[in-house]
Amino acid sequence: MKIFSTAPEGNEMAELENARYINLALKQIDENIEWLKTANKPTQAVLTHIDILVMLAKRFTVDANLLIKKEKVQEWKNVFNDWFERCGSKIPAKFRDGIKANGDELFNELEQYGH
Repeated sequence: MKIFSTAPEGNEMAELENARYINLALKQIDENIEWLKTANKPTQAVLTHIDILVMLAKRFTVDANLLIKKEKVQEWKNVFNDWFERCGSKIPAKFRDGIKANGDELFNELEQYGH
């Protein structure tokens, strides 16, 4: 086994582990987006998964750019916005604008990655 740096992923055994977590985040987003397409509830978990993916993308930019597809990000953004239009009025007013703003910010950050 080759060691090529002091980074946690700086050896042959660990170098691809970050991709595993990025793929897990992508899978979780896809599953949650599928639910969000028809959901009529004011709660969702997709923003949490996107937040985690953004954190991973900042740390592992090369892998994020290889694994994230820009067209998927646009699809997720559209589904989230459609859900918000459909269910936003069910969100307590004191949280509504903040949730939408957080979503917009996370999607803007995520749009910086991928191909």
